[in-house]
Amino acid sequence: MITQLKMISKEYKHIRILSAEAVVAFYLVFFNLGNLDLDHSFGIFDKVGWAKDLGLYFQKKNYESKLIKQIEFTPSLVRENWELGLFYLETEKNPELAIQYFTKGYENDVTGNFPFQNKIFESHILIGLELFKLDEMLFKYWENDYNLYTKIWNEKYDKALSYYNIATGMESSSFYNDPRTVEFFILEGNLRFYANDYVKAEESYKTCISMQNDREECFVGLALVKLRNSVNYPESKYALENEAYSLLQRSYETHEKEEKLLSKHGLFEYWIQSPSNRRNQIQRIEPLALEMTQKKDDIGLYHYVLGLSYYDQWKESFTPKMLKSFELAAEKEPDSLDYCIEYGFTYAYYEDSIKGIKLLESCKAKFTPTYRLLSYLGDSYLLAGNYEKARENHLEAENSETFAGQREKTVSHQNSYSIGRANLLLGNRNEGIKYLDLACNGGQGLAQACTRLAKEKE
Repeated sequence: MITQLKMISKEYKHIRILSAEAVVAFYLVFFNLGNLDLDHSFGIFDKVGWAKDLGLYFQKKNYESKLIKQIEFTPSLVRENWELGLFYLETEKNPELAIQYFTKGYENDVTGNFPFQNKIFESHILIGLELFKLDEMLFKYWENDYNLYTKIWNEKYDKALSYYNIATGMESSSFYNDPRTVEFFILEGNLRFYANDYVKAEESYKTCISMQNDREECFVGLALVKLRNSVNYPESKYALENEAYSLLQRSYETHEKEEKLLSKHGLFEYWIQSPSNRRNQIQRIEPLALEMTQKKDDIGLYHYVLGLSYYDQWKESFTPKMLKSFELAAEKEPDSLDYCIEYGFTYAYYEDSIKGIKLLESCKAKFTPTYRLLSYLGDSYLLAGNYEKARENHLEAENSETFAGQREKTVSHQNSYSIGRANLLLGNRNEGIKYLDLACNGGQGLAQACTRLAKEKE
């Protein structure tokens, strides 16, 4: 019997040890109330997640309560305001409350105030960063989503800018050290970028890189500036696109094995902006698109770029994949006019012109019509043999003052060619020749328009 008890005792010895450890941990937590030691070991509490969390919760609430009571009794206390400000900033991640106590400490400190100024500055920047994150902006919206862009601008930009201005307004104060951190320059770059001030945005991102040369947001932000400038400065387009790609590739290689997705997303932005560099990249785009769609399921950009890459290297076997990619892009981001247009027109051209027209007409009903939408709709009606509707949409695109700022020379030549063909098919030869002549543009426009024009004049 004694032997059996010894065996049982030996078998359950670890339970007695754990029980004793739990008692000790209990005392450690409650004897430590009023202090903050987040790295402190709580024995068995470290092995039981909820128990440790409960212990830390009690510890933090008592620490907070102790400091608040001391400040309520003596508001001019400097050290306590500093500690409570740090608690809210670093532990509770609540910069708005932190600012209140850092400001109180700043007002009562007579030793120079440098630490308080730095922390007040940092807190304002953190609020701005939270409101205006580059990754959130990039992942959910891109340059052609005008409705979403406007929505973000109204909701986030002004509020984030107000905190930025408070922080920069403090620069006239006598800082002991420059308090502007990498996060500050990321926020500054983001705000300048979305204000279309690309010159100053570039300065901010370059400063950010000089301070921390592996920071993903800085490289991606600078790359996006280069891509926007490649549109604004056509004469430097090739060089700027190459610079953007180098920045994205460098950041991608640095963070490839991490969960950071900003660089990978930036590559899709690059492939949208630079179709010539997207060609022959399908072997890279396919697996990367699969990875990104699994991790960011609500974003249509990856499906859209994949669809474009199938289009770039089109062969009949790619048609189902291409159509499915554009369909998913439009489905994931129903507020994107570009995705809507691409899906509708591609369906009309490669699969079924009648169904494609229905898709494009739904785009027209849902969105404010654009030059591109009317041009694609006109071409789709032409494919379906409805020449009157084709001519109607193309003429509206070319003649309406509403779209004057949206017209592109190449598309305009194509529209004129389509109007010419529609008129010829409707029996209006003179108007047909007139528009074929516009599309040919003295030999500088569409070659097929010039060929058709010469044939009609014979």
